[in-house]
Amino acid sequence: MIAGIRWQILVDWANAGTWDADGSDVSADVLGLRWRWGRRGLPVPEFAPPAELEITLRNHDHRYTPGNSSGPLGANVRPGRPVWLRANRIHDDFAAGGAASVDLDGRTAYGGEQWDVAGVAGNGFVVADGTAMGQGRGWPPSDAVALLDTGDLLATLTARYRRGSNGLGGFVLRCVARDDCLRLRFASDATILERVSGRTVTRLSDGGALETGAWYDLEIEQTADSVRVYTVALAQPGARRREILSATAIADAPDSSRHGLWHGFRNAQDRWGEFGVGRSLFSGRITDVNPDYEAGVCRVTAADPMQRLDTVPLHRALAGGLMRSGNVAAAILGWAGLVPGDYALDDGRTLLTGGPRSVWDVSAGRALRRLQREEHGLIYADGLGRVRLEAASRRADVHRHLNPVSLARFTIADTADGDGPYATAIQRNDGADVVEDAVTFRYRRSSDAGRQQVWSLNEALEIPGGGESGSGGLLAATDTWDVIDDIAAPMAGVDYTATDDAAGMGNDVTDDLTVELLTEAQSGIAGRGHVLRIRNSGQNTAYLQSLDLYANHCWRTQTSTAVRAESGGAGLPLDTGRGRLVNCRYTDNYAAARGAAAARLAQRSQPRPQLEATLPLLGAGSRRAVVEGRLSDVLEVAAESRGIGGAWLLEGMEVNVSGGGAGEARWWLTAV
Repeated sequence: MIAGIRWQILVDWANAGTWDADGSDVSADVLGLRWRWGRRGLPVPEFAPPAELEITLRNHDHRYTPGNSSGPLGANVRPGRPVWLRANRIHDDFAAGGAASVDLDGRTAYGGEQWDVAGVAGNGFVVADGTAMGQGRGWPPSDAVALLDTGDLLATLTARYRRGSNGLGGFVLRCVARDDCLRLRFASDATILERVSGRTVTRLSDGGALETGAWYDLEIEQTADSVRVYTVALAQPGARRREILSATAIADAPDSSRHGLWHGFRNAQDRWGEFGVGRSLFSGRITDVNPDYEAGVCRVTAADPMQRLDTVPLHRALAGGLMRSGNVAAAILGWAGLVPGDYALDDGRTLLTGGPRSVWDVSAGRALRRLQREEHGLIYADGLGRVRLEAASRRADVHRHLNPVSLARFTIADTADGDGPYATAIQRNDGADVVEDAVTFRYRRSSDAGRQQVWSLNEALEIPGGGESGSGGLLAATDTWDVIDDIAAPMAGVDYTATDDAAGMGNDVTDDLTVELLTEAQSGIAGRGHVLRIRNSGQNTAYLQSLDLYANHCWRTQTSTAVRAESGGAGLPLDTGRGRLVNCRYTDNYAAARGAAAARLAQRSQPRPQLEATLPLLGAGSRRAVVEGRLSDVLEVAAESRGIGGAWLLEGMEVNVSGGGAGEARWWLTAV
């Protein structure tokens, strides 16, 4: 074990929803990887592509060759399999180096630091068989903490943990002393975060419980005023990364870079393993498996759900009424098959206040990008299989406050002096490409025209005897109306007629046909169109000669109104070439459109410099920054030789790593 980054990649080859380290972990065969995430490139683009992972696997034995039924993975090597990437620095894997138990107190971790166990005699921790366990035989009754200085007050901790007790085991965070810390403990009914100060214990937040006797992979994410706990249940069906605790607005948290383990008196049932600092970077599915037989390798690519969104067409209607952009995004994501655990949405602005809107014949991904332009927020994938809508107000708040306490901060220097991250190359863009002098939002009001004919059959339709019109039904879509609602059920002989010959000159067989309107749940289509199922109960072929559909409510654009914002109120003409027109798909609210135009202009009416920085993965500081850096983190850049300084927002990352751990990361930044 070396004191570097461990790049751990697991693939659920059986697609069983289970992360089994023996059958899923391909890390030992990885010869190289590339991970890309966020808005990447200069100038920094408006939209973020799906997060991507590319790995090169050792494949001389054809273990990862698709179609190799005699291999250990059989027919399971195929696209669509879940992939999980996690990078961390293991401080201690708790290997005892022999059959006997070893006292954890004074044990040297892989980074050279030593464990410090605070507790009464006989009430500490021992290490055996790759896990740590509590000793609980001391007197008087006392709890014990095992502390390790990670060098980072806000380190994101990783560990394996198995609960055996009821609330007598867990972790300590930012621990100044045994009685001055944040304490995370796991009871049978809840995960509990507490503030320990002397003899006073204050319960800060409760979260979901862990099953007893089951191993979990934990990530404990810290900011200055929050603690979030994520778990992955190991070797259990249906395992997925989930947040079980979110504690925010933590005031006066202890100030210490020491973190570690905690257990209460007489608790020797809980187990801890692989204590480190890091986090999950990617969760997605394999998109391609490409073996290279001559080289003896296999190249595997994976992407997060943003790629899938571009293949899911929408034929739906938003009901209208008071809606914010976050609600619109949630509807689009829900229609695309994502559940609330797959995305995180800021509320955004009020968009809909009037009639319905149709999201028709467009991919979910494109609909989200339209929404991003309208909201002037940012939509991106967080690399962990989640989609995020970030309201424009979040960036505005960062720009107003140069030292936001809720965001992590790193300092990147252009030299290798010190322990912090440093850049070996910096490219600068002056940001002039995105400067705008005028922004015009064109939004539309809709009105209900009442009952109207919305669709008519334009040619005879053949219905086989005893059958129906196609396996998927007949799509009746209108181009005249934006949304149709409350379609009247067609009546035989009034709204439709049929004969027994194609020319329409034979016998009337209208009574043999029934026309059924499928519900949205049955067809997945509503808004501008509906699906019809036409059945023929007769024995002979029938030919539908006419069919008219009427809807009791038909919505259509009433007016199209432009709302314009100009830099400095200068009244620049629209043909200056610097203005931008944004067609609103979801708004008929004047104030919302005006506010969005003003917000976009405030963000883009002045040059905002951009940087591309290259960080080598050789130094400990750079490794830590790469593992822990997140989108929207604030970074200080000190590149005196290039005349660059100040605070910057992290927009995107790309990491390239060889099998030996060497490599580099590229960061794309915009100035605060």
